[in-house]
Amino acid sequence: MSTLRLALDEADAAQLLAHLQAADANFVPPLSSRLDLAPYADKLAARARRIEAWDGDLLAGCIAIYADDADRGGYISNVSVLPSHQGQGLAGQLLERTVLLAVELGLPRIRLEVHPDNAPARALYRRHGFRSAPSPAGDPSLILERVL
Repeated sequence: MSTLRLALDEADAAQLLAHLQAADANFVPPLSSRLDLAPYADKLAARARRIEAWDGDLLAGCIAIYADDADRGGYISNVSVLPSHQGQGLAGQLLERTVLLAVELGLPRIRLEVHPDNAPARALYRRHGFRSAPSPAGDPSLILERVL
């Protein structure tokens, strides 16, 4: 892996879509089985704050967080790293930067959802201080929260 550059909110919708399509199979279950990727990429580009990892002109990793309501905290909507860049600590670096951004924004907490079968993601989030939070009844996802 070449030298990565971390950036804030640089990717456009087309770059986000290409990244999500390349990372799709690594989501549990695949992201495209749950939503239409093109409108999702548009929404992330327009409304989310994003910590991005760039390998040259390739978007190698991205975490998107919504911070619309400072009192309620932030919500991490996407954590993705391309298969070619996995296993090298990139997701952890992105998560650390996302926590710093949340603190800068004055958020009291950040939350995310993770599928119960995604053991590597659950372990990553727990290593970075996320703990279980109440989940809506009937929702198969786990809600994890980090108080800031």
